[in-house]
Amino acid sequence: MRSPDKWERLAADPDPKHDLGYDLAEWESHRVTYRDGDRFVLVPSDEDAFDREAYIVASAGTMCDPLEHR
Repeated sequence: MRSPDKWERLAADPDPKHDLGYDLAEWESHRVTYRDGDRFVLVPSDEDAFDREAYIVASAGTMCDPLEHR
């Protein structure tokens, strides 16, 4: 089956694990203060999952609780 057909069959609010095959992971955030504003560095909580090239840096204004924005 073509990939676009698979996407069209998904629910509007798919389950990340069951429908999309994502493995959920715990992440932690660390606030870093810069002269032009705070940033958050997000890294996996599990040290074995940490990759020096796989992390997220976000400004304070972009941080939100995704459960509040569904």
